[in-house]
Amino acid sequence: MSQDFDLDLPSLWFTKLPPTFPVTSMKAKGPTTSTYAYSWEPDEYGAMQKVLIASVRWLDDLSTTKVHITWKATDPLHTARAQQKHFPPPAPLSPSQLDHAHCAYGLNTAAWAESCLGQTVGDGECWTLVQQALQDLAQTYAAHGQEPPLGSQGRSHGACILALSAGAPGDNAGLLQLADVRRGDILQMESAHFRTVEEAPPAARREWGTWQKGRAEKNVRLARHTAVVVGVEGEVVRVVEQNGAVPGVVSEGAYDLRAMVRGEVRVYRVVGEGWCGPLDASWE
Repeated sequence: MSQDFDLDLPSLWFTKLPPTFPVTSMKAKGPTTSTYAYSWEPDEYGAMQKVLIASVRWLDDLSTTKVHITWKATDPLHTARAQQKHFPPPAPLSPSQLDHAHCAYGLNTAAWAESCLGQTVGDGECWTLVQQALQDLAQTYAAHGQEPPLGSQGRSHGACILALSAGAPGDNAGLLQLADVRRGDILQMESAHFRTVEEAPPAARREWGTWQKGRAEKNVRLARHTAVVVGVEGEVVRVVEQNGAVPGVVSEGAYDLRAMVRGEVRVYRVVGEGWCGPLDASWE
């Protein structure tokens, strides 16, 4: 059973709007996404008290903690009471379950992204394309009585099927096939740097950047980037992305994992919402 977090109730963070949540002890565990809701309810004597229900989910393993805090508005320092519930990470999916998820959601996710080529989705950021795709598809699935896809949880977009770092020993040959990366999966890159050196004619050297003796070097740096996989060719991932090669617009792109010299890449399989449940501010 997970140990309760230090909620630092004397700081009265829960009385602020919005609340200062997650608290420091939770943030120390890793990156999170969270939600909350305020309400009123009677205490054991019938007097009204304030209630905060807040939920936090850790993006590394999708474990979740829910917090329930009650207090009297006239004296929150001495009347605050808190409870916590902890939920473990969702169970790993079997190959057959991952295959089912691809058939159920992957093809539609890729098709949705491709239908947006040349357009600007939402605020034009890369993450918004994926977030909006999963949100729109969830509404469609629910309207037809089918399990919706799990929405983006921060920079996590389902079940992680591949995680690789440029600093890892060996090369990346065959990893995409070994992980069974497919059309409709989600590519998430962090601090990625791709470097390609090619022979280039003089007219192209200005576009590619630095060059020496007829050789041109192209550098693509992505502090944080999200894209939809539409194909895999050897070590090259073909994607539909927003705010990539074309700022603020959905376009096609490709990333050669052999050219990654820095950073991390993760690939997520879009899965059903029931795998770890939606993150909500409820207390059952």
